[in-house]
Amino acid sequence: MDSKRFLVLLAVSVAMGLSSCSGLHSKCTTNCNVTGDALLSLTISDTPPANTSIVSFSLPIIGITLTPSSGTAVSVYAPSSSTSFELTRLQTDTNLIAANVKVAAGSYTAVNVTVAAPSGVFANASSSTIGSCPSNAVCSLTGSAATITYTFPTGTPLVLASDAHQWLDLDFNYSNAIVTTNGIGIDVTQSGVLTATSTVPSGVPSGDFAYIDDFTGAVTAITSSSITLKSTMRGTLTATISSSIPVYDPQAQCSNTSAPLNCIQTGSIVSLQGVLTTSGVVTGTSLDIIDISKTPTDEVEGIIYLSSCTGGYGLILSDSSITTSGSPLASASFGSGVCLTVGSTAGFAIDTGILTGQSGLPTTVGFTNTADILSGQQVRVKVTGAASGTNGITANATALILRFSRFVATVGTVSGNAFSVTTLPVYFPTFTGVPQVLTYPSATIVEGTSSLQNLSNGNIVGVSALFLNPADGIQYPFQAAKVRAQ
Repeated sequence: MDSKRFLVLLAVSVAMGLSSCSGLHSKCTTNCNVTGDALLSLTISDTPPANTSIVSFSLPIIGITLTPSSGTAVSVYAPSSSTSFELTRLQTDTNLIAANVKVAAGSYTAVNVTVAAPSGVFANASSSTIGSCPSNAVCSLTGSAATITYTFPTGTPLVLASDAHQWLDLDFNYSNAIVTTNGIGIDVTQSGVLTATSTVPSGVPSGDFAYIDDFTGAVTAITSSSITLKSTMRGTLTATISSSIPVYDPQAQCSNTSAPLNCIQTGSIVSLQGVLTTSGVVTGTSLDIIDISKTPTDEVEGIIYLSSCTGGYGLILSDSSITTSGSPLASASFGSGVCLTVGSTAGFAIDTGILTGQSGLPTTVGFTNTADILSGQQVRVKVTGAASGTNGITANATALILRFSRFVATVGTVSGNAFSVTTLPVYFPTFTGVPQVLTYPSATIVEGTSSLQNLSNGNIVGVSALFLNPADGIQYPFQAAKVRAQ
């Protein structure tokens, strides 16, 4: 591990308002279609390698500019304060940075991303100490503020056309940002950390630029045509919806089964799956009810990892919805460690999300008690009694909901709608046999290829999947909601 670099992807949390054609960070607020200007939308995604040791990677973005063929740089994203983006979830997801930013039409030779000091968490699965990180420990990484520049290939600059809606996706390769000189750390000025593309990936529906994946938060506003969600860590997202949008309720919390959208109210916790359309608008394609209550308890979400917290389970924070005044979780950042004490009466559930209703999907096994809590699982937890201590934040878990883990792996054998995987992240447990991923043709999102049948041995894929305990007799421990081919 100490001789290789690791890949991270830039995860994005962003406040957007789409009741007009602009978002919070957009330059355009009214009359967006101004003659002579392009309307540019920005997203973030990633194509990391398999077998990564990075558990979390936070990149605080201060601003983004474009370098024109002549003249001074043009700002396309300038938040009032640095906005941190958690990158590891972008192994499969795409997140929105800004929509319909008004930019002068013309030719641009480079994109420049200015960041404050990045930070990360990595798992030392080796038998020796790396830097100051002991063997079999989870340790922090730090870096310095910098400006990262990607220069478009000679002869093929980014050309923005007058009065056109256009799109640019930023891809951050964090394997190239991890350095091992004098220990281990982050240097985002290394070659190949950032690339950018305006080519829409295979699998994205016609008329859309990108999928906008799994934004989870408390509902702050909802009508039959729009919804606004707020995450304590990822900011705010507003999307258009229709009155007929699919609403999944895997925990059967809504009694109005014929009109579940009416059950969602201000304060409810929901997850939105959507698309960024070619008009620069985020449109919700489905909603997933996490907690229907108007006054839900504090919730944290993150990756379970093997830890030394006494009598508990370690969780690396990637999202939260915190309402308790004074809670240390309200100011906790991406990558923070939380030690969870799980009581004997804690509830267990599986959030099947967009896989809800698929024939054969396990819903009553694989995550029913503490024996099913495994390193590498993505879990959302209702918590009480959060407190800061010498070993970080501790909290009591009253309910645990299994959600979709994100990871990159190497494809082994493809058989029907399933394929085996190897070279999982080092913080996943050891499997008996080769682990299997099951997809659902009518539900699993496929990106980067026109069909899963195009996959073959040795391909690298990003997978978003429910990670169920295979010891419960489950043939396919990974139930895939999304597969992104590289």
